[in-house]
Amino acid sequence: MVILVKASKIAEFLDKELKGPDIEVEKPCSVKNLQPKCITFAKKFSNDILEQLVSNKQCLALVTKEYEGKINCTRIVSDNPRLDFARVVSRFFQVNSKAGIAKTAILGENVQIGEGVSIGEYAVIGDNVSIGNGTVIRNHVVIYDNTVIGDNCLIRSNTVIGEEGFGFERDEDQVPIRLPHLGKVVIGNNVEIGALNTIARGTLDDTYIGDNVKTDDHVHIAHNVHVGKNTIITACSEISGSTCIGANSWLAPNCSIMNGISLGENVFVGLGAVVTKSVESNSVVFGNPAMKLR
Repeated sequence: MVILVKASKIAEFLDKELKGPDIEVEKPCSVKNLQPKCITFAKKFSNDILEQLVSNKQCLALVTKEYEGKINCTRIVSDNPRLDFARVVSRFFQVNSKAGIAKTAILGENVQIGEGVSIGEYAVIGDNVSIGNGTVIRNHVVIYDNTVIGDNCLIRSNTVIGEEGFGFERDEDQVPIRLPHLGKVVIGNNVEIGALNTIARGTLDDTYIGDNVKTDDHVHIAHNVHVGKNTIITACSEISGSTCIGANSWLAPNCSIMNGISLGENVFVGLGAVVTKSVESNSVVFGNPAMKLR
């Protein structure tokens, strides 16, 4: 199905001024592959991007003020073109999952499912799970008993949530004895969990993922972890047990966080960092072991 949206409608949605012809927009595209009737964005000024926009006049460009006066294509000037592009694509051009439960999905007893929920093929939902309104559970997801998932969440394919965590105590003969995990996983609203994630349930207390948290693919979150709101955890990050991560933080790919430590709010953990001690708020750490840069 072809979607046509007037540029003026997009400008009205963003509450910004439209400059240039009021073209019809059919689809999003990258600035490196401009096509007629597409919408694109340029987050920073670049002569290469400028050349692309000058030579392609049949597009709608979300640009910074540095481009003004240099291009003639239809445009909307924005302080954050990438953010506005995301909002426009989500509003007008994204095809959402249809609500409903796939025939191959398996649901346990006493599962509470909100309005507009989509559960994909071969998903397995355990007993006493609660899934909020508008949440999408993709194919082959496994959600164990008692897990709580808020509204408007997205759980991508092959993720496992609420499995028993890794906890052992050695007996007198040094044989590892498993410590039962009696907690659960609680996930807030507007959370996105990437594909092939594993989120373990708590030992006694719950594992908690705050509102608006986003995780990339291949992320592991161990038992009793607390992740504050708006935090982003990128690919292959490993969060050990009982770690507390503050709000608005960013964990770069392949970082490892030692068990039992705390990261404050607005912390940036660099690529491949191994964090072995607690980090105060508003810090940037890199390296192995991680060292504070500022």
